[in-house]
Amino acid sequence: MKHLFSFVVVFNLLCGVAFAQQTQEKYTNEVKYLLYLPENYEKDNQQKFPVVLFLHGSGERGDDVSKVAVNGLPKLIANGKQFPFIVVSPQVPGGERWESTDLMRLMKDIKKKYRIDEDRLYLTGLSMGGYGSWDMAMKYPQMFAAVIPICGGGDVSKVWAIRHTPIWVFHGGKDNVVPLKQSQDMVDALKPINPNVKFTIFPEDGHDSWTSAYNTDSLYTWMLGIKKFRYSKVPVDQKVLDTYQGTYYNELANDTLKISVTTGVVTMIRKKGVTELKPYDNDKFFVNENDPVDAVFSGKNRKMELLINADRQYLYKRIKD
Repeated sequence: MKHLFSFVVVFNLLCGVAFAQQTQEKYTNEVKYLLYLPENYEKDNQQKFPVVLFLHGSGERGDDVSKVAVNGLPKLIANGKQFPFIVVSPQVPGGERWESTDLMRLMKDIKKKYRIDEDRLYLTGLSMGGYGSWDMAMKYPQMFAAVIPICGGGDVSKVWAIRHTPIWVFHGGKDNVVPLKQSQDMVDALKPINPNVKFTIFPEDGHDSWTSAYNTDSLYTWMLGIKKFRYSKVPVDQKVLDTYQGTYYNELANDTLKISVTTGVVTMIRKKGVTELKPYDNDKFFVNENDPVDAVFSGKNRKMELLINADRQYLYKRIKD
């Protein structure tokens, strides 16, 4: 028994030494950025301001944040241009690309430090920043009121996520760095599901189409007139709702669901449970503000498209009850 006690004491001492060697450390991911505050920012400490997040191109990467002012909005500001909104222009370290998660952390920090109008957050970028703009907009579709990608591109399979976000795309007709097709493909994928897409091609511009874009005065009028999309319930006639009732089947997914309407409340019943569908138009419904789910009814035989996420669309055919 004496030997067993000695072993336990020695074991505990060894464990104590091991644990004592651990220290608490913290990793901080630093993001350098240029900040522009409107001239009247300090005049009224109650006023909130729109914010534009500007993403630079590959040539401005590095650890000298002043390089960010070589092009785009920071260049205009450096040359004396004044804007009625806050401009945040972060810098990507050398050899890296835009990471949407890092930008999200930055924007959360900006929200804490400055008086911002969260209904009017805008995103823009050029070249590599154009790609970054598309990517961040599709990853965080609830954040931005409008997006202005310039000579960029993205994943066309994910544009459904920004079906409610106004987009103004710019590109040079003679761009030999990022082909015009990159923007064209994104616009073509978006237009069938998003009525608020604008596309401007500068026929004689090469890769530097951002100079023409950011010198387009109507761009800022358009942008500032847009607030972040929010679903709002609309009343739908009970007789219209009744026509949506029934059982629907998706052959591809081998999935059956039932739409039930009771005193104006529309519910979707599936294996996963019961979900309330809230109308934001006569034939369009949503689950809640943050879920990427829409139900769209169409056609004489009341087919239903259940738009579940950014990658897939499910078309359910109504079957007789």
